[in-house]
Amino acid sequence: MRANGGGRILNSTSSSVKSVLDNLILSNTFRMGVVGLAKTLSQELGKDNILVNVIAPGRIGTARIDYLDKVRAEKAGISVEEIQKNTFKNIPLGRYGKPEEYGKLSVFLCSAANTFITGQTVLVDGGMVKAI
Repeated sequence: MRANGGGRILNSTSSSVKSVLDNLILSNTFRMGVVGLAKTLSQELGKDNILVNVIAPGRIGTARIDYLDKVRAEKAGISVEEIQKNTFKNIPLGRYGKPEEYGKLSVFLCSAANTFITGQTVLVDGGMVKAI
């Protein structure tokens, strides 16, 4: 990247870097390590025009989320639709994110259009996380 006059590094973690998830101590810990790595690299590589950021998705509608909703529904003895209805109450936009919404943010952060955003953790969560 230095030889090419700069570049972009994008890490993906989880919205749990802003609001930790219960019973996931290792995951919460390691994801914060990624944030620290990105912040450090942004300081060290900025002079080389290498921008380093983290994207932190909340609930994005993927096969994994479908699976987790199914497991939660089975545990609770209710329908997947009921699980989703309850989850959507905690997301101001009232739905899961779309993979393409995650992708659009990723593309921007990695593009030449991003000229001044570095060392940041950007949530893509529909407003779900209330922490700053």
